[in-house]
Amino acid sequence: MGLLARLKAIFRARAHKALDDLEDPKASLDYSLSRLQENLRQINQSLVEVATAKHKLESQRNALATAIERYEEQARTALLKGREDLAKMALERKQFALARQEELEANIASLEQQLESLKTAQASLRTRIELFRSKKEELKAVYDSAQAQLKVQEALSGVSKELSDVGRVIQRAEERIQQMQARAEVIEELIATGTLENVLEPGMDMIDRELARITRSEAVEAELARLKREVTTS
Repeated sequence: MGLLARLKAIFRARAHKALDDLEDPKASLDYSLSRLQENLRQINQSLVEVATAKHKLESQRNALATAIERYEEQARTALLKGREDLAKMALERKQFALARQEELEANIASLEQQLESLKTAQASLRTRIELFRSKKEELKAVYDSAQAQLKVQEALSGVSKELSDVGRVIQRAEERIQQMQARAEVIEELIATGTLENVLEPGMDMIDRELARITRSEAVEAELARLKREVTTS
């Protein structure tokens, strides 16, 4: 081996040793676990936020149901008193409330799907954390044992420093590969189950609004005729 090649080999060996001294496998394992726990905390927070939003929408939906019943009663009372104009106004409000109630039902269903997705992700991540925590302690014990055994073997067999460096480089490479594989699996799981979709519906243009108004007006006229028949026959 030429002088230049020997210098390069010595430099590479020293560089790998410096990296190995800076990188504590046990600290890396602890850090990986803390990152998984942080991801779980974020999922838990998202669950609370989505559940709160769903509860608010359900409260609005229940309030609308009460309002719809009130508008119906108002229209009936107005007809009994001969105020068809007031009855028509009450029925128009009822139609607006029914349309809004339908929108809320769609949004509530979307939030329910998000909740189920987050719950699935939460359960999966919790399982992975428990498995990783158990494996982490096992790897720490194995690492400590391997270090002790290596020191004994080096002392007994007089292994050269270069061979010792090669062994540590291989060990460090294997550990880093395992860590990257574990991180890739966690990221894949979070992508598959943690994505939140936008629940907002696109807005209507002028033609859609006019058609909706006509539909409501027709519904009002039909309900007005129904109430007239009920009032007349009662």
